[in-house]
Amino acid sequence: MKRIVIPLLILVLLGLAKTAVPPTGNRSFEIKIHNINQVEMCISNYGKFGQTASADAGLWWPRGSGHNYIFGAGPWFGTIDSLGPNDFDTLVTIGYGPHGAETEFTPGKKDMSSGDPNAIIFMYPQNWPPPADVFKMAPQEIKSHQDSWCVYNDLDINQHIAGDTRPIGLEVYQTVYAWNLSTTQDIIFIRYELKNVSDKTLRHCYFGVCTDNDIGNEAAPNQNDIISGIVGQWYVIDGESLWVDNVGYQWQTEREPGWDEFPGAIGFDYLQSPWDLKPGADKDLDGIPDEHERDSAYFATQVPDSLWDVDGDGTPDWRDPSEIPQMGMSAFKRFTLNLEPNKDNERYITLAGYNFKTGLYEPFDTLPPSPDDQRFLQCSGPFELPPESIAIITVGIMLTYWDTTDARPDTAIAKIDRQTQYIYDMNWLLPGPPPPPRLTCIPGDKKVTLVWDNYSEITPDPYYNVVHYATNPNVYDPYYLEYDFEGYRVWKSLTGKAGSWELLASFDLANGIKFEDTAMPDSIRLIANDTGIVHSFVDENVRNGFQYYYAVTAFDYNYVKTIVGNDTFPRPIWFESGQVPVTAAPRREPANYVPGSCSLSVISGNPLLKSNVEVAITYPLNMNNDLQYIKFGPITLDYATGQPRYIAYHLDKDSTIIDSFSAVVPFDSFGPHTAYYEFTEFNGLSVKPYFFTSKTTGTDSIFDTVIVQQGTYPDTLLSTKLRAINWAYRGNDFEIHWRAKDPGGQVNTITVIDAITGDTIPFKKFTHDSLADGWCFRSNWPAYNNTDTIIFAPSNFPTRGTKSLYVCGGEINLTRRPAMQQGDPRPSANDVWLVKASTAYLPAPFKTWVAIFPTPAYLIPGDTTLTLNVKVVPNPYLIHNEWQQSSLIRRLKFINLPSECVIRIFNLNGELVKTIVHKETFAGSTVVGDAGGDEWWDLLSENRQLVASGVYIFHVDSKVGEQVGKFVIIR
Repeated sequence: MKRIVIPLLILVLLGLAKTAVPPTGNRSFEIKIHNINQVEMCISNYGKFGQTASADAGLWWPRGSGHNYIFGAGPWFGTIDSLGPNDFDTLVTIGYGPHGAETEFTPGKKDMSSGDPNAIIFMYPQNWPPPADVFKMAPQEIKSHQDSWCVYNDLDINQHIAGDTRPIGLEVYQTVYAWNLSTTQDIIFIRYELKNVSDKTLRHCYFGVCTDNDIGNEAAPNQNDIISGIVGQWYVIDGESLWVDNVGYQWQTEREPGWDEFPGAIGFDYLQSPWDLKPGADKDLDGIPDEHERDSAYFATQVPDSLWDVDGDGTPDWRDPSEIPQMGMSAFKRFTLNLEPNKDNERYITLAGYNFKTGLYEPFDTLPPSPDDQRFLQCSGPFELPPESIAIITVGIMLTYWDTTDARPDTAIAKIDRQTQYIYDMNWLLPGPPPPPRLTCIPGDKKVTLVWDNYSEITPDPYYNVVHYATNPNVYDPYYLEYDFEGYRVWKSLTGKAGSWELLASFDLANGIKFEDTAMPDSIRLIANDTGIVHSFVDENVRNGFQYYYAVTAFDYNYVKTIVGNDTFPRPIWFESGQVPVTAAPRREPANYVPGSCSLSVISGNPLLKSNVEVAITYPLNMNNDLQYIKFGPITLDYATGQPRYIAYHLDKDSTIIDSFSAVVPFDSFGPHTAYYEFTEFNGLSVKPYFFTSKTTGTDSIFDTVIVQQGTYPDTLLSTKLRAINWAYRGNDFEIHWRAKDPGGQVNTITVIDAITGDTIPFKKFTHDSLADGWCFRSNWPAYNNTDTIIFAPSNFPTRGTKSLYVCGGEINLTRRPAMQQGDPRPSANDVWLVKASTAYLPAPFKTWVAIFPTPAYLIPGDTTLTLNVKVVPNPYLIHNEWQQSSLIRRLKFINLPSECVIRIFNLNGELVKTIVHKETFAGSTVVGDAGGDEWWDLLSENRQLVASGVYIFHVDSKVGEQVGKFVIIR
């Protein structure tokens, strides 16, 4: 339905424009860049998007190409303020004015200073989530792979354009979503929540997004962009009829100088707009009266529960924006640099769909014009906004190539709009990878250490709730897993741009899942091969002083329901998160820095298991003297695989469990097999327990000898058996204490004690559950097998007695006969045998405590004088060197400095040229910049003048020593 403002009112408004106080001062406005997928777009905390602070183009596609598609864009909000019966004021607050790049918003909430430390952009994962105590309306959970959120307002009168306007009373909550999936590489979303924070109802409101989409260079004479819109049209895409509406798009038919490819098209889909609800009507013909579309009580009493979620996205329709009638795009207006609305009255009637020059109602400028430097405005309204109420608008920005695939750009736009609309209709839920972990890069001397957390592993897949609890059988998926994390991949780049990332390492869970993504190039192919998981990585292929980009991605492995004919089966899928770059520049440590260390000691259990624990100092600043422990727990058998499952615990100084790790490690003739898991960094250390199983041969003897330490039982009858269960082998010696099972009876049973741990080994029958922690007597006759007492066979059945004793993975023969028989020697009460373990076999990680003793790094105190070795590099300094790629950026570096010192630079006349105060650039436990023993100098003197060529003297003064040296500058 077309909405027309009263013509008399419009004619009055054409001549109205109120004044405003001139803007004052500079404000701490912030710009960040979304770059998780191929859309690289600047956003701000003051309304503008797609524009950098330097006014260069601010949406580039594909990422890293430098090909711009937006010069600047931002929201417009207009209303009519009734000052009296015949006095009206048109107010329009703009987030971006295409004529002069103006903005009338300021960062933060109402009454919050723009310089408030919270009046910033919060972007996942660096500083997410926004503080809930400051912003109760802010999201705390992420939806996409790179969410951002900020708030800005229009209440600062000094920020409004002088002589034209004044504040309306708005707070805008801006959220941006971006996914890095194969189907979402070229899409980004902006969601605006407009809140009325004034004390009166805002009437005749319109909202619009104004965009100056410069595809390439639009400076004269290259003004070749063309604009059109899709108000509502059917397309046939891959045999499917597809309805597309509320879209504006821009393209050109000429190549761009310097571009390798023909320019693509950019489109904007008005996905969500204010509600269009009229009591008594049914705008969307869904059988729900408009006044009840958002009424859950009406659904509960009047609508069958099978129709509460008709699109199967897991959201009830009364809370699902895609199922509630909306205003949509009520106007699509086009203008150029030479003809655009520049005053509030002109902007308002343009928002309302009028030609601001003629006053004619012409809401949709969709007829493609002649190529020019075009810009357009997508609008929605009119609507009312009572005090404290919120209107929501969501826009999807899409980019696509079209010249070689489609006859017209709108057909290509329709194709990508299908995915854009689907993501919105599904309330942002779709199969995707786990979020990337939170990464910290720690610079060192000729190395960079990467440390990340386990956030990817503990975060459930939100799509699980959509498909697992869906009542619609077409949506319900019994195969989709809630937790599907599989592994990490470590990446490095010199630029951080798309296509520049080098794969350094890959790690995945040792869980039996193996796969290879053969569709990917060999150099970056995703391969899961049961390697084990780590949470740190050291890159030593670096050079001090150079900046590197790193990223750690997370990938998953899941299943989706697939139907072929009448058969339903799970189909495996896997996704990888985006590369979120973190930078680091390696540097030397301070000259008075003594690195930390740590040592290991087995305090309970087999001493050989010390080699099953590996410790690395990955975050020296977080170290302290507190002990840590690794405890290997009991071994069980995994019933699903029939293989042993090992477990290890990471404990703090109080023996409280921090984390644990268990793994099924195969035990077969194809061995040996290894599994490991590196726990997340704790108190500066990354601790990695290893699990091993050796190759099965069937001829092993894991006990060396049996010694009768006390008693008269003949040693010559005892021998080790050439049969072993290596995965259950502890590697410990065992004491066998003989006794009578019944008081006063014959000696016929034993107590088995682990000679290293002192544990009493329980009697357990010879079953899978007992093999790692149990003993029993065994015979060649099944009826007498697995007993806790020895049995002497009668002479007429000489094989039906006890033959051997099994203890925790190994056996010893008690006789050289087929079985113990009547008349054979018997052990006596209190006899003690010692079963000696072989050192030729690796013990299973079982019930052993390994203590970790850390010694933190420290700085040599000031009362000790060091012999300093400070150097200047490069020396001589040349204007072109490997650190300096531009003659406009000059710098040399002092290296091997103490942690704190003063550097004074003199010319040969003894005149002080520059004083530099050096401090380690550590902030608490956070690594900042070029931390350590290096310091840059930009070759500027104390009065900010560039120094001349010549020889210079430097003097380093510190509490730990001083040094004088010289260097040369050649310009």
